[in-house]
Amino acid sequence: MKYINIIAEGSTEEAFVNDVLVTHFFQMDKYVSVRKIETGWDKINRKPAKGGFGRIPKYKNFRKDILNWIESDRGRANTWYTSFVDLYAFPKDANSPYNPQIQQIPDHYQRIAVLEAAIAQDINHPNFIPYVQLHEFEAFLMVDPNRLLVMYPDGQTGINRLKRDIANMNPEEINESPQTAPSKRIIQHLPDYEGQKAQVGPLVAEDIGLNLLREKCPHFNEWITKLENI
Repeated sequence: MKYINIIAEGSTEEAFVNDVLVTHFFQMDKYVSVRKIETGWDKINRKPAKGGFGRIPKYKNFRKDILNWIESDRGRANTWYTSFVDLYAFPKDANSPYNPQIQQIPDHYQRIAVLEAAIAQDINHPNFIPYVQLHEFEAFLMVDPNRLLVMYPDGQTGINRLKRDIANMNPEEINESPQTAPSKRIIQHLPDYEGQKAQVGPLVAEDIGLNLLREKCPHFNEWITKLENI
């Protein structure tokens, strides 16, 4: 048995890992665990606050969680670590590898490759495989927007508008503008999605299926392939 520990950005990614990736990798004798990024302390519920990079995105939260997990395993054999976070709103603070030079790389795939290499260098662990999603989780839903109809049976008009909006676009290249990022496009045409992202997003992605997601999202497929080849 091999172990793959995933630091996920939030509840959406966490649910997708548990509902889709755990089963996929278990068939290959690989056991997947997932945790959300710890962002601070929930004073009301008296427990760690988790999900996202924090109100003001800070790279240190992400880095700290990865290194803490590695340290807590104390060199356990056959164990690898990876990430599942969005490029959209990825921290750009002074401690982040996502520096202005990388931010200005125009080709999305080249930019993500350079960023992931910089993260790998920063974490500096032989069994860490960084993955940053282009540009956010909802790129998966752009693969087949018709599947949103299952969750929004009265939303055909909005779904049709969404399909026209993204016609002939590569799902992973739908950008990171606050107005036109994948989730923002969905919300524009299906406003209820805004408050239901963590529940609806993983269900629709699961319905689309891992095979089609890999076919239409090359960077995501590259990540899954790396983990399969461990």
